[in-house]
Amino acid sequence: MRRMTTWNQFESMRKAWPGFVILHRTRCHVTWVGRLRPFCQTYTILLVYRFMPDRRHDAWSMPCVMVIEPPLHRREEDPEEPIPHHYPNPEHPEFPFLCLYDPDAREWSSGRLLSKTIIPWTIEWLACYEGWLATGEWTGGGRHPCAG
Repeated sequence: MRRMTTWNQFESMRKAWPGFVILHRTRCHVTWVGRLRPFCQTYTILLVYRFMPDRRHDAWSMPCVMVIEPPLHRREEDPEEPIPHHYPNPEHPEFPFLCLYDPDAREWSSGRLLSKTIIPWTIEWLACYEGWLATGEWTGGGRHPCAG
């Protein structure tokens, strides 16, 4: 699969998700902010896409998503249980990265559009999160171990 150009990514995001705006953009980095509402709650998210135009390996172009508002929280019924399927964010621990895909299974690659993969996967993750808050059961599947 051939790598999408940054222009392809920008145009696809603009058309599919017009409420998302670019906060920061350089030659190798772009950050969008936008709002998503899977069911009950509206969430403000950041989508950070770092890419190396001269690199061929997808490890150099992994998108990251963080929920900015409202902050993710543990269940009131079980405050010791960690929030499922996320990765720690060393720069901003209060905003963990969502675990949206399995890099080892190559579920995402730079040949795919963010607007058709990462944003819909984020909506699905948020829906599973709302379900987990209500029931304590994570229905999103995946093989990611719970992060604390």
